[in-house]
Amino acid sequence: MRIIILFLSLFFISIAQPIINIDSDKSSITDFELSYFIDTTNKLKFEDIKSMHFTQGKNNDSLGVRVKEAWIKIELFNSTKQIQALFLHQDIAYKYISLEYFEVGSDDNLIKEELIAPYGPNAKEQLRGSDAVFKFTLDADEYKTIYVHQKTPAYQFYNFSIFSAKESVEYLIYQKVDAVLISGLLLALALYNLLLFMSSRYKEYLYYSLYLLSSTLWVFYVYGAFAHYFQIYGEIPLRFNFGMMLSPVFLTLFIQTIFKTKTTYAKEHKLLNSIIFITLVNFIYALIDFNSALEIMSLSLSYALIIFMWIAISIYIKGDRLIKIFLFAHTFYLIFSIYALLYYMGLVESNYVSSHGTSIGLIIEALLLSYLVSYKFKITEQEKEEERIKQLELRLLASTDPMTKLYNRRYFTEISDKILHLSRREKQELSILMLDIDKFKVVNDTYGHQFGDEVLIALSRLLVEHQRKSDIVCRYGGEEFVILLPNTSLSDAANIAEKLRKLIESLSMKAPSNDNFKFTVSFGVANVDIENEQDIKFALKRSDDALYVAKKSGRNRVCVENIKNY
Repeated sequence: MRIIILFLSLFFISIAQPIINIDSDKSSITDFELSYFIDTTNKLKFEDIKSMHFTQGKNNDSLGVRVKEAWIKIELFNSTKQIQALFLHQDIAYKYISLEYFEVGSDDNLIKEELIAPYGPNAKEQLRGSDAVFKFTLDADEYKTIYVHQKTPAYQFYNFSIFSAKESVEYLIYQKVDAVLISGLLLALALYNLLLFMSSRYKEYLYYSLYLLSSTLWVFYVYGAFAHYFQIYGEIPLRFNFGMMLSPVFLTLFIQTIFKTKTTYAKEHKLLNSIIFITLVNFIYALIDFNSALEIMSLSLSYALIIFMWIAISIYIKGDRLIKIFLFAHTFYLIFSIYALLYYMGLVESNYVSSHGTSIGLIIEALLLSYLVSYKFKITEQEKEEERIKQLELRLLASTDPMTKLYNRRYFTEISDKILHLSRREKQELSILMLDIDKFKVVNDTYGHQFGDEVLIALSRLLVEHQRKSDIVCRYGGEEFVILLPNTSLSDAANIAEKLRKLIESLSMKAPSNDNFKFTVSFGVANVDIENEQDIKFALKRSDDALYVAKKSGRNRVCVENIKNY
């Protein structure tokens, strides 16, 4: 008769309230229904609550951002034939000011009362990592109700689990693995970008690294890793929300630097500065009234997200090829963050994506922005290489003769001083050849200047083809050429000149009249006095004098300084 009355009582109770049926000693229970009551007065006691009307809801849900105090009602029935020792976990207890547990029997009498205060001095002894764990037993066919009174500084949401003793231990061990993986990935990216900054000194790497570091601190706090692994509770870990406060500042600086908004997008740059201003004002206010600043932070973060999106679209319209990567990354972050915000506000159902939306969006954004930074670095290096090649080309143009492609007189003046200095240091001889095409004016007058240019080009090719690696061949002016011969004595220089003279003499070209055309050159040879002469001009004068002698002596010959001919 007694059992029949009990079952009838449970039946009528179950019509109004959800009851959790314990039918096994092995299965963990996380997906169940419960009921809640929002205390708008923040003054109700346990004696007052039992007569209040509770609203049916689901486990792992949010009651919104404005609810400071709530009562959770969990009803259980043990349908097994043995006593069940059970553990009720609240895995986000570290965020609460306090949690009061009231265990009530089927006769509506209070069996046990327990207070857990994560903000109190005994938090380390009362909490199990980030969890508040309430132990209770259920006899066979016994019905009980657990009331939980939760006080929170912000965001009233809950995630209960019911475990056996073994399952409780396993849950505490593996519970925060995802938070560690997320934080570890963000931290690795942050340190990698910090190392890149130290090696390259590109500021975008530094700002991105600080953005990732501040976000890592926030993720480590918001998913309870500080409480779970380091037993840090209360106000101290709550201050890691400063990380989320400062992350928009670092992201703004990153955007300003990588897209050069100050010089390229003035309007967008000013809007980005407004994010820095608002965020820093909120940060300073947090030093005075942290809890109020946390509420304002939601508005400032929303403002930053909107401005980031607007600026990304604006710059994209203006044709920046990099911004589409940022736009893609920020869109992902925005979608997941809005989904998570709707969960915190109690507007969408709880699931892994909604409860971890911000961190999922952050990971996707971090990976895409890492690609953006590396792509920007690649483009920057390409631009530097292009600029280096351009400068080399300009330098080459400034130092070479455009027609013959030989070095010009300006370059010869610069390089000869360096070679003279090197020859003096190495105690090596240095000689100069000066050569001139014989009767070149007659060539131009007879065949035209275009053919005269072809003769100059043909001579230049021959000189380059037979020069040694250390020789410097220059077109000194008109039909006059100079060859600088390092580590070469006067006699060796004369032999080189004679060899070249013979090669030139045997060179044959087709004239405009289709006749075979041949020409000759005259050489003047001089040796540089490396001990007494400070520059090359004196040796140049002597080689020019020797060339003059060769011309006066009948042309097509080599003359050495102080010697009539060779």
